[in-house]
Amino acid sequence: MWKASFVMAGMDSAVVGTNGNHLSGSSSSPLPPLVFKVADNQVAGHRFEEGRVGSLIDDSGRFYKPLQTGARGDKEVNFFKRFHSDVNVPSSVKSFFPNFFGTIEIDTPNGGGLVRHAVMENLTNGFQHPSVMDVKIGFRTWYLEAGPKYVEKCKLKDQETTSAALGIRVSGMMVYEANKGEAWKAGRDWCKYIKTEAVSEALVRFASSNPSAEKEYDGAFCKAVYGATLTELQKLKSWFEEQKSYHFHSASVLIVYEGKPSRTQTVSVRLVDFAHVVYDKNEIDDNFLSGLNALMKMLTEIIDSVGNVDTSASHK
Repeated sequence: MWKASFVMAGMDSAVVGTNGNHLSGSSSSPLPPLVFKVADNQVAGHRFEEGRVGSLIDDSGRFYKPLQTGARGDKEVNFFKRFHSDVNVPSSVKSFFPNFFGTIEIDTPNGGGLVRHAVMENLTNGFQHPSVMDVKIGFRTWYLEAGPKYVEKCKLKDQETTSAALGIRVSGMMVYEANKGEAWKAGRDWCKYIKTEAVSEALVRFASSNPSAEKEYDGAFCKAVYGATLTELQKLKSWFEEQKSYHFHSASVLIVYEGKPSRTQTVSVRLVDFAHVVYDKNEIDDNFLSGLNALMKMLTEIIDSVGNVDTSASHK
């Protein structure tokens, strides 16, 4: 952990804090020093490991995502500004997207120097023992506007993983195992090399009380977790069936549920990763919508295999 003191400035400006960090935000009021921590609940993307700059959190419920240099970092920031100010997007849809608070440059402790981070809502905040899964949506993660080199890279990865075949890819997963008092976390290679025929089993594993087992996952929470997830995804689907302003490439559905057993199961369903959004194509985003349908179909089949939907889950 390390501290960062800073002063909020206008969205298009920055000021230097007492330790050299720079923040762009939306208020001129000084904030007390923050203590940054490694985002241990992160399951995909920029993890703080092996000497690499990664995502951070603080105790106020905010998440700090390192931005790539140049246009890709700017694209994600510009998406948040545009999307959250778009009066044509219903507030019920905006609630699926993380709140955005600006950007900050953080002097990282592993020799990375000043790195620009997007400051957003910590989507696992409020969960005592979160179980988290990142599912990348779409049969293709590439888009022509990105250029031939990026397109070829994404095409290869889509073919090597389950994206091209299924329209979804499990990018990361951690599951709290109550009887052991610890979380099982999937490694990068485990996610990367999941076979097409094993994706359904991986989804069952996420909603099981024995995720660290090698096989025969009990699917104890499938009805509650995926019943609530489908309810939320249906709301998203309704919007995607109509909207033509945003095309989401390489974005993910993030499912979080409380791993500590209780009478009712709290489930959160949100969207993340917006560095590859394309605007105003005047057509339905069939790629994302098809992937969303594929995920919903697979979750429905899992629920049907374990019985009727459990109505004891609550949404967050």
